[in-house]
Parts: sequence; C-alpha cells; structure tokens
Amino acid sequence: MILLNLLLASSLAQAQPKFCSYSYSVWNARERRSEGPFRVTKLYTELEPYERGPRGCSVCDEEQVAVRLSNGVSFKVCAAFVEAFRSGLEAAILEGEVVESVVGHRPSKSRGNLDGQGRRTEFSNHAYGAALDVNEAHNGLYDFCVSWSPSCRLIKGGRYSPGQPRSFTPRSPLVRALRDRGLEWGGEIKGKQKDFMHFSPDGL
Repeated sequence: MILLNLLLASSLAQAQPKFCSYSYSVWNARERRSEGPFRVTKLYTELEPYERGPRGCSVCDEEQVAVRLSNGVSFKVCAAFVEAFRSGLEAAILEGEVVESVVGHRPSKSRGNLDGQGRRTEFSNHAYGAALDVNEAHNGLYDFCVSWSPSCRLIKGGRYSPGQPRSFTPRSPLVRALRDRGLEWGGEIKGKQKDFMHFSPDGL
C-alpha cells in the first residue's frame, strides 16, 4: 500500500495541468500587515521560476491534493508531499498526539528581501504546498528568539507552552515522525525566529 501511494504521488507530481490559478497575499513587514489577496491565472507553461518550488511543486491550485486524516482534519498540499505529510501525521496520531488543525497550501510572499514599500518578495514553502502548520493556536511563531524562553516575542499564532498538550517539543511524536520522513521542524531552525507550528523540507 505504501509503495502504491508513493507511485501515485510521483505520478501526480509529474502531471502538468494546462492552466495555473492561485490567489496570494504579501506580508508588509514595515506596516506589519498582510496585503491582498491577488488573483493570478495563466498558462502553466508561462510560470516564472519563482512560482516553482521544491520537488516539482508550484503555487498552482491545480497541483494541490486534498488530504483528510483519520481524525477528520483536512488540508491541501503538493502531490509530491502527500505521503510524507499524511503518514507522519497519522503515525503521530497513533502515538497519542493531538492534531486539531493543519494548514498546508497557502500562497503568500512572506520571505526574502523587502521591496521599496516594505513588502516581502519571495514565496514561502506553504505557497508551493510544501509545508504544514499544525496546531497553530498552541505553537506560535516568535522573533527575538535565538533559543526558546518566555521573553521571545509572539508575532503569529497562539502562545507556545512546551510540556502542555498540543504544543510540540523535540520529543513530540509529530516532530519525530516528520523528521523521520525528511522534514524539519520550525522550532529548531537557527536564527532569531522560532516557528513551533511549522514543518517543511528546510524548516522555513
């Protein structure tokens, strides 16, 4: 069954739609607010390099696959990541992890340098369906946070409470399960930000 799912994901990842459509937002760091949404519709063959992401994924809605977990939580991700995300989440649930919310595909320019108006200029891994945010209400995104402490500044999501249900730690079943599948946890990224809800190929 696992081999069949992997072959199916590979086949879906290689199929190219004729058209690409998506809506995206842009984070304005200067004003600390999101702008948009902006709607894009074009031929798939006209995609720019920045609209293409890891493992053959793109920002296109047409390349995203709906996933529904055994506990009823649903989300969309790129076909190439379906098996890793689904199997990791299900393995964690079997170990008793509480998974109450998952966000996958969400096109947003929230990375990269700022333009003249203070807007971010690069798509995040979420834009390509190559990232998950899990239990956002209990695993916030923080800055001024080289290592976790209560003095870190919460900038998105809910307060992080390590040791409490729904907040993740390096020993959490979900962190271990997704790490085993080649994904990194945003709670372990280097630098001044920690994104405790986030999982992606590079943790960003």
